[in-house]
Amino acid sequence: MKIKLVALDIDGTLLDSRGELPIENARAIEVVLQQGVKIILVTGRRSGTALKVASSLGLDSPMVVHNGALIKVPHNSHRIRAQFIHPEIALQILSGTERFLEYVVLHRDKNENGQQVVHPSSRHNALMQKYLAHSPDAVLESQNLTDVLDEDLIQVMFGGHLPVVQEIEEYLILSGLLSRVNMTKTYYPEKELGIIDLLDKGCSKGVALKYLANHYGLLPAEILAIGDNHNDLEMLEFAGTGVVMGNCVEDLKKRGFHETASNNENGVGLALRKFVV
Repeated sequence: MKIKLVALDIDGTLLDSRGELPIENARAIEVVLQQGVKIILVTGRRSGTALKVASSLGLDSPMVVHNGALIKVPHNSHRIRAQFIHPEIALQILSGTERFLEYVVLHRDKNENGQQVVHPSSRHNALMQKYLAHSPDAVLESQNLTDVLDEDLIQVMFGGHLPVVQEIEEYLILSGLLSRVNMTKTYYPEKELGIIDLLDKGCSKGVALKYLANHYGLLPAEILAIGDNHNDLEMLEFAGTGVVMGNCVEDLKKRGFHETASNNENGVGLALRKFVV
């Protein structure tokens, strides 16, 4: 069956290891768009940073951001779908992880500054500071993170040195908190970087992609998904054609998906030309 929609992860997939867009990927996307196929960015990024990528490619289809918690229209940031995490649950998470304050980011869907709220101790987390530097105007420091828990809370994120993030993951599993939220993780061993996103229960890239498939009246067989990390699993499983990058985490390589070249070898462009063009 002909592919009518392509779901693309951004970091580690569409972009190379330097965070740049390979020209061959951009050219393949242009050809796909000319054929009337929709390109949907499906990412763990917040909408502001995802929008920069969408704009560079001339994409106007909805973006799935925050690992599926939000679906937004690029040109006006209109919410098509949102799954927020309840403040009460977020409070329980923060209460149980106080010793990891410098690893916490609270993401909120706000128009004004303060979309990303961190504790002042995050200044000691070098990897976190590098992440926050991409959108400094959106960052708000708060001595008491519980003061900013509201109905616009998208997710509780932990990010930084991989061994510590893995320790946080172990605590969350043992605490029983995962019965109330959905945990997605993005691990980059080569960078010693780990990211954990805690989202509303039942929220994932796969759920968001299924919503858009129903919205457009498409069958899974008409969808191609390309990803590289743990948080891409659900969308790869939902799509009729799932493709993993040559640089993907080992767990994805064991699941029988198609494999393309790495993100430094135009893997997305090669997959699009093989399965769509």
